[in-house]
Amino acid sequence: MRKREKEKSKKAREDSVRYWGRKLAHQIRKPIHPGEIVLIYNKELESQWGLLLKNRWDGPYRIVRQINNGPYELEELDGIKLAGRFATSKIKKFYPRGNKLDSEEEEEKGEVEV
Repeated sequence: MRKREKEKSKKAREDSVRYWGRKLAHQIRKPIHPGEIVLIYNKELESQWGLLLKNRWDGPYRIVRQINNGPYELEELDGIKLAGRFATSKIKKFYPRGNKLDSEEEEEKGEVEV
């Protein structure tokens, strides 16, 4: 009898994992690696009625490292580290519209040809 209950419990857990995996599949994304450019969600704007149309994402910033598959440490593009750590749910990858970031980085290195 215990064996049957144990198997039934195991099957229920597996079914639950599959169900929630399908239900939350849209939220699962590829990990962001050190060196990639990201934006940070500005939660303070949620409670300020006068700033409803203001951009809710700050940045861009660069990923320094991820701590134990949890929060990220970030730095500005010029290398200054930001205070604190940022949750995965508050970060999204930044996709530039042109090659502006690439040209800025080349200028810093002195590799721009005129």
